Amino acid sequence: MSFHTKSVFVISLALFWVHILGAQTPRDSNRVGFIGLPLLFYSPETQLGFGAGGLVTFRQAGSKQVSSVTFSFAYTLRRQILLYFPYQLYFNKGKDLVFGEVGWFKYGYRFSGLGNGYTPDFFENYTAQYPRLRATYLHDLGRGNFIGGRLAYDDFSIIETEAEGLLSQGGITGAEGGRSLGAGLVWWTDTRNNRFFSTKGWFVEASAYVEGSFMGSDFDYSRFSLEADNFQRLGDETILGLQGAAIFTFGDAPFFNQAQLGGGKRLRGYFEGRYRDRHLLYSQVELRQHLFKRFSGVVFGGAGTVFGTTGEKAVLRPNAGAGLRFELDKKQKINIRLDYGFGYKTSGMYINIGEAF
Repeated sequence: MSFHTKSVFVISLALFWVHILGAQTPRDSNRVGFIGLPLLFYSPETQLGFGAGGLVTFRQAGSKQVSSVTFSFAYTLRRQILLYFPYQLYFNKGKDLVFGEVGWFKYGYRFSGLGNGYTPDFFENYTAQYPRLRATYLHDLGRGNFIGGRLAYDDFSIIETEAEGLLSQGGITGAEGGRSLGAGLVWWTDTRNNRFFSTKGWFVEASAYVEGSFMGSDFDYSRFSLEADNFQRLGDETILGLQGAAIFTFGDAPFFNQAQLGGGKRLRGYFEGRYRDRHLLYSQVELRQHLFKRFSGVVFGGAGTVFGTTGEKAVLRPNAGAGLRFELDKKQKINIRLDYGFGYKTSGMYINIGEAF
């Protein structure tokens, strides 16, 4: 999860050299690697926050792929709690993959309405509390092709909204919270040479997802999405990354599950969910350059739009920015990234483990 703000944002990652004590990526199934780090951060949304995070890696016997479990816990002076465990597990000598996230959150968000009809500086605050489960199973068909299924579950409780705000007035699906439970089909084509830090190859994901009362969900809608990433070397130490994505939603999806732009992965510089609607299109490019020792730099830019609200037109939202990388694990190229992005009348800083794409 990324923490970001329009103004002051400081995060300190100290003592990450813990990985020297045995955090090297395992070369066989009997070794377990570990990277641990404390977290300290501040933003107007959270005030002072602190916690701990880490990454455990291991390799099953006979598998070329490395499994990983990330864990993070954070608490803020606004009494916000974030507990989450992203995971990526390989079985059957790497032929089967299960990945996703288990978590529990109490967090404050910003809501800027649906569609494009609001000014760039408009937002209202709300607080949600919910457990989360994400699980995707994929089977390797060979030649970089995978097929499988996906399960998603959230049980949203909206525990605080602004008086006279859009959410408190009603009329927006999901404004009172609700259970979101659905499943779908997933297809992958993956020829990347490294899933933590790719220098060549393609990644394509196509998915079809549905929720309905017959599944135990409080909402009825379907979603179709397509993402394509490409990586190529422009020199010995220069990498070009390209990404494009499309999301189309049909039915009555809750506002918190509609297609969204912003955050640490989609158009850095806009806060997460700054623009949301039934449909989404965006693309971004990132140029990565090794600088010295374990440090690298990046520049990035892109544009995207959301649309689907009746009577509104799609509006293109641009972004650009730059960042630094510090290499935690030299073998698997696991980086800490620091990015600063700019959008239209907005900006934000992001610090996380792993690349944006």
